Amino acid sequence: MKLSGKQQLVNIIKDRIKKEGAISFRDFMDMALYYPELGYYTSPKAKIGGYGDFFTASELDRAFGELLGKQFVEIFEKLGEKPFQIVEIGAGKGYLAYDILNFLKENYPEIYKNSEYIIIEKSPYHVQIQEEILKEFNIVRWIQDIIDFEDNSITGVIFSNELFDSFPVHLIRKINGKIYEIYITVKKDDEVQEVLKDPSEEILRYLRELNINILEGMTTEINLDAAEYIQKIGRKLKKGYVITIDYGYPSAELYKYYRMRGTLLCYYKHRYSENYYENVGLQDITSHVNFSALNYYGRLAGLELTGFTDQAHFLTNLGLMDIFAQLQEKGDYESYERLNRLKTLVLPKGMGEKFKILIQHKNVQNPHIQGLDILPYQNERYKL
Repeated sequence: MKLSGKQQLVNIIKDRIKKEGAISFRDFMDMALYYPELGYYTSPKAKIGGYGDFFTASELDRAFGELLGKQFVEIFEKLGEKPFQIVEIGAGKGYLAYDILNFLKENYPEIYKNSEYIIIEKSPYHVQIQEEILKEFNIVRWIQDIIDFEDNSITGVIFSNELFDSFPVHLIRKINGKIYEIYITVKKDDEVQEVLKDPSEEILRYLRELNINILEGMTTEINLDAAEYIQKIGRKLKKGYVITIDYGYPSAELYKYYRMRGTLLCYYKHRYSENYYENVGLQDITSHVNFSALNYYGRLAGLELTGFTDQAHFLTNLGLMDIFAQLQEKGDYESYERLNRLKTLVLPKGMGEKFKILIQHKNVQNPHIQGLDILPYQNERYKL
């Protein structure tokens, strides 16, 4: 497969390979997604919605943000401390933030007044859009990185929606009982060649600590960046919750025999493929999240497991069926349109089951919250 895409970025990747030799797939993916002003997430290009490459739950209907806001109200009352900080990591266009803030401002003005909404956003393109969308709310501020917080400085909730699936990953393959890491190099005709090298000690430690033993011939992802980032989050949180919304599985399910090629996919104009080396800088590259890893490494930084569920159960516990009933009672065209969109959020085998919710807490007495009232059947897909 030829290396193609934004020519300037392709040339930068090729120049790096010429200087350093083969680079890890993780480093290639990091450049493809995050290289300043040229990477997929850092360039001024529509990525989400009808003109982008994928939809998120927050784009489908405001109820998603309103129900999250309802969960934040319970957390505010449980913690009983002011100011209450809501930290969103990677806010996209800002629609989810808008729906949460609007819900709090209209329904819980006292909580709104005593809250601070902080968006962690590295993309200048997205910050500009978010500032415009959220200009009516006076409690919002932006920072570029989680490390800009002091340790043990956040009281409230830190949450993300489809964050960890976009982190760059190492690719490994098992051949004759031995683990190798996949590196890439580029030939003179721009053909990409994958090269197998010995894995780093960090990768081997990750496999040992999570008791992962992949099958012979399997190619799969190792997300060391996610393991490191959840520890950063844990260190910054003084008291409260971490809510992670994303698609993925625990280790026991993620490395099954029917995922011999791993979960890595590209999204380009609402179509998916495994052409990682085409449309470089123009397409999203994602992999499923290992929730066992987020749980394990979060514990190392003081985060305890509150619960693990799927999106359908989480939203239903928070009152989605009441919204369904209200819309059915109205019976007008707009209400039926909303009903159809909302069903997408909870469909079995769709977003309702595909998307998981991991909730962790730190320094909270009686940490159970409403979103975890009823849990799905606890098979391997839910055992961390």
